Amino acid sequence: MGKVNHATILSLILVSMAFSGCIGSEDNSVNDQDENPITDNFQGLDYVECLTHEELERCWNVFVPSTVDLSNEVPMIIDLHGATLTMEDQRNVSQFDDIAEENGVIAVWPQGFDNYWNVSGECCGTAWELQLNDTGFLLEMIDIIVLNHSIDEDRIYLTGWSNGCAMSQKLANKHSERFAAVACMAHYLLNEPNPDYSPIPIMEIHGFLDQIVWYAQYWRTMDLTNPTSLQEHGAIQNLELWAEMNGCQGNSPDTNNPSPFYSVQSFTNCDNDSEVSLVTIYAADHNPYEEEQGFTGNGGTVDTNQIAWDFMNRFSKSQA
Repeated sequence: MGKVNHATILSLILVSMAFSGCIGSEDNSVNDQDENPITDNFQGLDYVECLTHEELERCWNVFVPSTVDLSNEVPMIIDLHGATLTMEDQRNVSQFDDIAEENGVIAVWPQGFDNYWNVSGECCGTAWELQLNDTGFLLEMIDIIVLNHSIDEDRIYLTGWSNGCAMSQKLANKHSERFAAVACMAHYLLNEPNPDYSPIPIMEIHGFLDQIVWYAQYWRTMDLTNPTSLQEHGAIQNLELWAEMNGCQGNSPDTNNPSPFYSVQSFTNCDNDSEVSLVTIYAADHNPYEEEQGFTGNGGTVDTNQIAWDFMNRFSKSQA
């Protein structure tokens, strides 16, 4: 187990306020904390916290909007960055801080070691090379946030992009008891189904023009010269895999809702009152968000984070 590197959370918040540029955009800057004084309830705070997990410092950014109702337990969204990105990059591109502000929920952006998450035996980057226990880190992070804030543990949600989406699905697969729902972007489950998995709602959002994690199939390893590395698994196969894991009825989705810029295919008759959905964004590349971040994105045609939130927000562990 790790340990928190401060005497109290309050002292760490004070230290974190000293960092300039901790969050990547002015709208989300920790400088705004001058207008949100520290209170015993931590309402309106935006801070970075760290712990030592398996001899490595691991950090995350917590945003507690002034709109949260601290007289009640509130939901929490955990938003995981993609490979080579930072928690600041993810916050800027996904804009889940806006979702948190508008809906009175707590949002969290964890930082992967060297900007990667270890999601399988072959992915990704330094985190995979070192075989880091990212699952253990993230679960410990959740325990600390729950201890320090009024979190509704029946409504802890996972989202993320690419490597972070694969990590979200890994967490859901291995620790379904902790999470109410997942809605993530541009990657698939890279692990074998956990025999202890209990169905929870899963949504995967994917750009049809994705040039990194292909919609039709993707390369299980990054060795594109090795034909044996080709994994015949894409967005449709991922949808079907989760439908099977969730005990959904039927061999094909029972709903298909097309719109001018995207479609939503879903299995809705599943165990534990869960659902499994695939959102296909017709004109998006590897970045399905509205904002650009290394890739063009969807050009502002689809409010991707709102689709994800509307899906997750419908579910609670207490309903299962």
